Amino acid sequence: MTGAVYEVPPEVLVLLPLPPLDKQSEQQLRGRVCVWCPATLTAETAMDLGARRHRRQDSHHVTFPRGCRRCTARVAKGALRDHAPRCEQCVDDASRCATRTALHQLTREEHR
Repeated sequence: MTGAVYEVPPEVLVLLPLPPLDKQSEQQLRGRVCVWCPATLTAETAMDLGARRHRRQDSHHVTFPRGCRRCTARVAKGALRDHAPRCEQCVDDASRCATRTALHQLTREEHR
C-alpha cells in the first residue's frame, strides 16, 4: 500500500535499537535487507532508519540501515514503551510529546 511518507526526526530514529554491526550482513549494512529480519527491501517496502555513525578504532564510518515496515513497527512499539514512562511530557500530556507522536506513527507503518 502506498501513501504519504511520514518524516521521522533523526532524534527519534536513534531510539530504535539496531543489532550490533558485527551481527549484520553486508546486505543489511547496505540497506538492501531489513536489519532485523531477512526481508529483501524495495523502495516501497523499506523504512529508512537514518544515517548511523560508528567508530571503529581510529576512524568513523556511516551506515544507512533500513527496516521492513513490520519490524520497524515492532521495534518502535518497544521504543515507545521505553520512552513513555520516562518522559515528563508524556506523563503530563502524551498528546503534546513530539517523540511519542513520531514513535506512535512508526508503530502504524506495518499497516501501510
